[in-house]
This record gives sequence, structure tokens and C-alpha cells, in this order.
Amino acid sequence: GEHILSGTLQQGRSLFGRTGTFIALDRLLQHIRDHEFVDILGLVSEMRSYRMSMVQTEEQYIFIHQCVQLMWMKKKQQFCISDVIYENVSKS
Repeated sequence: GEHILSGTLQQGRSLFGRTGTFIALDRLLQHIRDHEFVDILGLVSEMRSYRMSMVQTEEQYIFIHQCVQLMWMKKKQQFCISDVIYENVSKS
């Protein structure tokens, strides 16, 4: 009985960690669209004030940081493309 309960609790914590990772990514993506800065640790700390097990492992933090880097690169590329389009339109 105790072993099964312990395993169930661990599975629940793991689920919260993975779920928290995706919630954090969703919130960060929305934030990056409108802002030029991001505070990953601050966001995770805020989420943990509501549920302690959100984003638990080093791998989850690394994954979030890698995704945020990709989001920034994509945002910068969009700005560069729109600048080129604007330049082409203004020259003609």
C-alpha cells in the first residue's frame, strides 16, 4: 500500500513538473510577443506560489531556456523581414 501511494505521489509531482513547463512556455510566448524582456525565474517562482511542483528539474529549466531562445530568434527574424519589406515599399 505505502509503495503504491509513494509511486502515485511521485507520478503526480512529475506530471505537475511537465505541465508547469508547458504552462510556463505558453505564458512566456505570450509575454515575448508584447515585450522585449523575459524573467523565466520570476515567472516560475510566481507559478510555484500557486502550486509548488511546477517546473521541477534542471532538464525542464533547460528546455524552457532553449525554447525562449528560439522564440527570441523567431521574433528578431520577423522584425528583420518586416524591415526589408518596408524598405522595398518605401523605395518604389
